[in-house]
Amino acid sequence: MKKSKKVLMLSVFFLFFVVHLFYGQGSKYTGEYIKSPAIQHAHKNNIVIEGLEFTNSNPSLFGGRAISLWKCENVIIRNCKFTNVAWEAAILVENGLNVTITDCVFENVYQALRVEKSRGNVKFENNEVKNLVKGLHNGNGGGGVQIAESNGPGYSVSSNVFENLPGNTHTIDVIGVYHSNGTPDSPIMIKGNWIRGGGPLLNSGGIILGDVGGSYQIAEDNILVDPGQYGIQIAGGHNMTLRNNKVYAKQQPFTNVGLVLANWTQDQLGASYNIVVENNAINWISSSGAVGTAWISENMKAVVPNWRQASVRDASILSTILPEVIFGRATKPQDTPPDPPSNPPSNPNPPGTDNGGLPIVYIDKFNRICVNYSGETYYLTSVSISRDGKILVDQVIDRYHTVVNKKFGPGEYDVMVDYDGKIHNTKLVLK
Repeated sequence: MKKSKKVLMLSVFFLFFVVHLFYGQGSKYTGEYIKSPAIQHAHKNNIVIEGLEFTNSNPSLFGGRAISLWKCENVIIRNCKFTNVAWEAAILVENGLNVTITDCVFENVYQALRVEKSRGNVKFENNEVKNLVKGLHNGNGGGGVQIAESNGPGYSVSSNVFENLPGNTHTIDVIGVYHSNGTPDSPIMIKGNWIRGGGPLLNSGGIILGDVGGSYQIAEDNILVDPGQYGIQIAGGHNMTLRNNKVYAKQQPFTNVGLVLANWTQDQLGASYNIVVENNAINWISSSGAVGTAWISENMKAVVPNWRQASVRDASILSTILPEVIFGRATKPQDTPPDPPSNPPSNPNPPGTDNGGLPIVYIDKFNRICVNYSGETYYLTSVSISRDGKILVDQVIDRYHTVVNKKFGPGEYDVMVDYDGKIHNTKLVLK
């Protein structure tokens, strides 16, 4: 590959990464779903599961899971919906490698994702989970995502939304890492998640690292409001980091403490070391009405020199650290639904019209900029929109029909589609 080609690829990748972060937490998918029965794959590679809806799980079919992956590699699950999956995890990844779950919605599930004995690069990013419920198979509290007994690089639970409504939920750990190991260069990342609601179990909580040991795990930039009995926790292991998290809880019958630092398995697995706890802001009220900022066990005080600082309350942290609406923010109003495939827009280039293999760029009847491209799409296929020389959007194209994730005011816009190493430019006028 030529050097210029490499630079182009890297440049587009980083632009995608920045824009991906800009869009924030939760799913961005606003399209339709197709009803699907449960799916199970074993020893299969290079799979895409997209645009499907799984509901009312059947315990006699794949244990009640919606999607089961056994020793599969290079799998993408995107733009799917899971509802009333209460027997087992909605998605199980066992002995997996290179599995990405993104832009999916989960509601009334026992567990959104369980990762077991996997080998690396399993990512759960930009998803939405509402109401974790009691497991019908065991009566245990529900958990959002658990990474269990898995090792290797590239694990990520990032930029997701978890909302548990009082009276409709029964949680344990919303995000848990159990007996798992990242690598020095690629720790297990729990980053930028929004969590609101949890409990009422007395072992419920927000984020736990080092559960029964493990190593190279980081939880940072997460925001938690009323997540359960505890907020964030390191429970053992080594090379663990909690930083830049915000945690709030009002007094409830099950609230205890905002931050827990302990090594519960020191006798079995050895002492903790290289534990970093910094810049967390916590305002937590326990069930007794007392301030419950932090609890640090004696076996952790020696390895967390600034543990006293970590125990200081930040009274400026309130429930308003999260916006009022965190679930379903990308859903478009009912009076402006997306165009159905059978009713394409007529201006300027109808989808399906022969355009010489070029991307079709047009304004739909809802005054949105859209791109249709029938060629193969990768992360290097993108649409960039600018006005007066200033780039306003740079968005990845990963399907035939793409609606640009931004509303624009009236005016003339330059639309550039980067595809297959080529550039296609179009000028559009929005009224």
